[in-house]
Amino acid sequence: MRAARTAFPQSHIVYGCQGKSSLTGMLRKHAAPLVDDFRMKPLSDILAEFAQPGRQKTVVDFRTGVPGLMVTGLQLLGRGVHYEPNFAGYLLSLRRGTRWTLRPEHNAWRYHRLIERLAGRHLPFDHRLDVPHSARTMARRLVGADNRPLVLLGGNARSNKFMSEDQISAISGNLIDAGYHVLYLVTPGDGPTPQALVARESRLSVVGPELGLDVEAFGDLLLALGEMAAAYVGMEGGLGHLFATVMTPTVIVNNGANLERWRPLSNMVEVVTAPRRGRRANVADAPVEAILEATHRLLAASRRDHPAPALSLSSL
Repeated sequence: MRAARTAFPQSHIVYGCQGKSSLTGMLRKHAAPLVDDFRMKPLSDILAEFAQPGRQKTVVDFRTGVPGLMVTGLQLLGRGVHYEPNFAGYLLSLRRGTRWTLRPEHNAWRYHRLIERLAGRHLPFDHRLDVPHSARTMARRLVGADNRPLVLLGGNARSNKFMSEDQISAISGNLIDAGYHVLYLVTPGDGPTPQALVARESRLSVVGPELGLDVEAFGDLLLALGEMAAAYVGMEGGLGHLFATVMTPTVIVNNGANLERWRPLSNMVEVVTAPRRGRRANVADAPVEAILEATHRLLAASRRDHPAPALSLSSL
């Protein structure tokens, strides 16, 4: 979105999706200066709503499924719409005279290169998010006068991606014994309940719905805590990506996702993969010993990642 706004400052940018996404929920406030309108409706309805005679219409399709991209491309034929679909389907929009280039594997870079192709030039890549002062104040109040290094844990998720009560209890107990202040983040999804965790490890702190925050305010609080934390430990998913925007060192427990494509955008990431893959893979099966080994290795490095200069990133 930043790249699109930079390259096309006079354009009317509409972010469209079929259902709720991070940009229509917890990140909407952050994306608002970069997007003119948010719409949760079919693409045909969005094009009809914003159609202006004589004005160029462009659709950048972030989806990854090639069959869906092909169908959409065919539907847009003859409608005066420039269509730029995601790799590998981007070949559908390859135009005569355009230099063919490979795109980086990580999907965020694929998105960025879609915009660079439209602009015809390299653009700065910046995925960082700003943390509101009010969120920092609340985060400091939650942590209090505890001067121990802060470690964040996240275990809730959908399907087979949530961490178990045994894993969280063992990890938190080990880290607390090692001198860390451990904070468990209660987010939507399946997983261990805060009550069960505290019953097993009374020294564990918990943050979640009891604060009474809306989705955006809770997201900002997470960013503020991520700024303060020495590390985040959790399964592959949204929290890892969120904390990467404030450069939190991260341990990801993976149940088989392609992390070359979907890893958090940070160089300070340790990955522990569950023993099985596919539909039978469960994050809860990942050995606690392996998670703790990766966590202590990350904490011992005691280094936060910082983005490389934009020019060197853009040239990848």
